[in-house]
Amino acid sequence: MVGRRAANSVSVNGQILEADKIILNVSGRATVPPIPGIEGVDYFTNTNMMEVDFLPEHLIIIGGSYIGLEFAQMYRRFGSRVTVVEMGPRLIGREDEDVSDTVREILENEGVEIRTNASCISIEKQNGKIVLNADCEEGAEKIVGSHILLAVGRKPNTDDLGLDKAGVETDERGYVTVDDFLRINVPGIWAIGDVNGRGAFTHTSYNDYEILAANMFDNDPRKVSDRITNYGLFMVHHWGGLA
Repeated sequence: MVGRRAANSVSVNGQILEADKIILNVSGRATVPPIPGIEGVDYFTNTNMMEVDFLPEHLIIIGGSYIGLEFAQMYRRFGSRVTVVEMGPRLIGREDEDVSDTVREILENEGVEIRTNASCISIEKQNGKIVLNADCEEGAEKIVGSHILLAVGRKPNTDDLGLDKAGVETDERGYVTVDDFLRINVPGIWAIGDVNGRGAFTHTSYNDYEILAANMFDNDPRKVSDRITNYGLFMVHHWGGLA
């Protein structure tokens, strides 16, 4: 936690560390939305899903974007029944509609079940199964699965740092506000990686380091706005039987 009177000091397990330059690189974590009933079931996120050493019978995935769809195809090909539940009208909503439609077609052809426009999601546990309501209308069909994965995004690890005590500005989502050189509003502090909301990819986080190092040590004024950010959805599609 950074103190207001000394923005160059950090308290770590009761020990005060001081420095002329402080770099915030505290990453982020999976978002757990306030879904009614979520506290009563065990759920996976993109982090602990990587530790699964068994095959879910029926994996329900909440979130029809990059993380959710990558796991959906993966576990469907492993042999699980998979249902993707998306609140929006289509998958990967930031992409063009024809891309969303094509991705949906690919997944459904592989046996992935998809529910879009899930406007009213709630969860309960019945007889050892997870029962998900995706529609508030009375009598709407429920989705019954064995496991659930939350894939609705990530949030920065800033809520418990005490940044406000040093006057560090964050945006409405909790990301530390930085300029083109990754400086925050308080002199002597920089923020790189997922915590600054300027990319949230492995490659953009590494580029943040390159920008910071160039400016700090090489007198090379590199800027965040100079980079062209690339990103991708990792899926596999077989065309005409050829991998």
